[in-house]
Amino acid sequence: MLSTDQSRHGQGDLLSVPSMRKDGTRLSAEFTIIPLTDAHGRVEGMAAIMRDVTKRFEEMRALRQKLAAAA
Repeated sequence: MLSTDQSRHGQGDLLSVPSMRKDGTRLSAEFTIIPLTDAHGRVEGMAAIMRDVTKRFEEMRALRQKLAAAA
């Protein structure tokens, strides 16, 4: 992105990825990336906000399994 000032994701898009803590524990993370621009609109850096959504992800997976079993 920095070389072209373009991203395949819209500014503020919520992205989800599997992740791992330093101790090797797996978790589900969601994050938003926002480009930081100068007065001329050139990208100077990036900011990211990350959230651990493991509990919600696991609850949704269990619900999908229950729905599949009931069908």
